[in-house]
Amino acid sequence: METIRPLKFGTLSLPDRESRLVCRSILLDMLGEATIAPDEGDLTGVTGLFWKYVSLSLATVYFPRTMLRVNASGMGDSGVVILRAMDSPLVIRHRRTKVEAARADVIFLPSDASSEITLPEGGRFDCAHLPAYALASKRDLLKPIMMQPLAAECLPLQLLTNYAGYLLRQEYQSEEHAGMMVAHFYDLLPVLAQDIGNVSPRETPHNRMASIKMRVEQNLANGSFSITDVAEAERITPRAIQKFFSREGTTFSRYVLGRRLSLAKSLILAEGEATSISQIAYNVGFNDLSYFNRTFRSRYGVRPSDLRRLAAAA
Repeated sequence: METIRPLKFGTLSLPDRESRLVCRSILLDMLGEATIAPDEGDLTGVTGLFWKYVSLSLATVYFPRTMLRVNASGMGDSGVVILRAMDSPLVIRHRRTKVEAARADVIFLPSDASSEITLPEGGRFDCAHLPAYALASKRDLLKPIMMQPLAAECLPLQLLTNYAGYLLRQEYQSEEHAGMMVAHFYDLLPVLAQDIGNVSPRETPHNRMASIKMRVEQNLANGSFSITDVAEAERITPRAIQKFFSREGTTFSRYVLGRRLSLAKSLILAEGEATSISQIAYNVGFNDLSYFNRTFRSRYGVRPSDLRRLAAAA
């Protein structure tokens, strides 16, 4: 089975010229042809990660801690670019619009035109490209959140960036695993749009399901959360909710369990030894540690503690 591996670059402390070439080739898949201009010094020793799948490209680049500008030509399609600076504010000029975001805030940017991206303090720069064909029916849902800063504290946004971080940090994924993670990434987009409060859910099965999934994401930590809670909030019957999930080949309880296990896996990989396994289980809505360990091993073929040990060794 084909495996997908992230590219780690800069581990050998590349000189300026080679660092520029690597960065340009990485950003080409997300921003188009790009020139990178640090105000002081050069790009010697730039490091980062790059991950590419048929419907999603991700990169994290660690630039020098100095003002830096990226002039990009755009991808020439009607896809979307997601940008975030972790060590600096982020300033974007796209067509005639200027947008500024604080550290760790996120901006969704159309990928069909040139843009100037400024990191006044340099540092870590995260980027994702969502091609036009992969967005499909979600495009209209995203329109209200385009070109505006999205606060890092937004829960669906945190989930979205956790997925991206997971894909970048995993040593490799199978084709099946990568496809599943990318599908979840795209499923979170309408949830994010509705959480921001700029999209009015319409009475269609697609948007009703997005609303239901949003409520699930917001209540993963609540161990007593049930289908009855969703039914009351949505003003429909539990049977109607089960029909929605049946159309996707699952049930409400299996979907919630899967989301909790997936989030737990991401947290185990992301937090290392900082948080105990029992605390992570509790944080994602499990009140029974034995049940959590059993279902986690059943789904992923490894115990939570062993996964943490393997990740640390890698």
